[in-house]
Amino acid sequence: MKDYKNEEAMLPDWMCSQEKYVPSEDKEAFLTKSTKSILSVLAKMQFHEGKDGRFSATPSLKLFYTLIYIILTACSGNYLFTLIMCVAVTVRLAFFSAKSIRQILRGTAGAVLVSALILLPSVFMGTPQTLMNVTSRVYVSVTLIGILSAGTSWNKLTGSMRTFRLPSIFVFTLDITLKYISVLGEMCADILTSVRLRSVGKNPQKAKALSGVLGISFLKSGEMAEEMHAAMCCRGFTGEYKKNRRYKLCAADIFCTVIMSGCMALFWYLNR
Repeated sequence: MKDYKNEEAMLPDWMCSQEKYVPSEDKEAFLTKSTKSILSVLAKMQFHEGKDGRFSATPSLKLFYTLIYIILTACSGNYLFTLIMCVAVTVRLAFFSAKSIRQILRGTAGAVLVSALILLPSVFMGTPQTLMNVTSRVYVSVTLIGILSAGTSWNKLTGSMRTFRLPSIFVFTLDITLKYISVLGEMCADILTSVRLRSVGKNPQKAKALSGVLGISFLKSGEMAEEMHAAMCCRGFTGEYKKNRRYKLCAADIFCTVIMSGCMALFWYLNR
């Protein structure tokens, strides 16, 4: 019988050689920019409670006077009224936090810049007042919408639309769309992060990776729609939005009503 105790085990040469794998460099600007853009949008869209101020008016009243102010500013033929509205909107904006002010002015700056670029030829055509008139109206309108969005929770804002007798299907579609944009955005950000972590070396088929992310998002949205439909059927949802409690008239509502009445009186006085 052969004795194997005194024999030395020799490893093959290919097991002793050291392997170094250096993957080729690849630009991850696509995944990085896509993830940052999605996360930046999600950071702006906050649907949780707690955005309403302590002395805030009812959401239906805030929605109503915001529309009234925008209509009055757009219909005013006196530029002095537009300037007064600019000052009033800026003063109202000063009561928000620094983070909210930056968020509101970021959207306002983009709208004002686009309108200024479109109307820039009017300066060389001898009507520079047109540029100032339109851009100031855009500033007032977009800032008012930003103030309404930053100072009112989305669920209360969509629920207050039933006060104006809007169809329930419209309110339901708007509410679900806004909420699921955030959910699907978070899911897309997670998928892009996983793709980035699992990517090794250079990926020449970036369009294929993008189509895969979109395909998974589409399939996941279909599954969530079925789950939401089943949950609504189990809870007895009939498509009608019902308020749990009625809003009572408070001091903030009276103050906002007085300000709105004064604004309408000033509009009538300056444009008569």
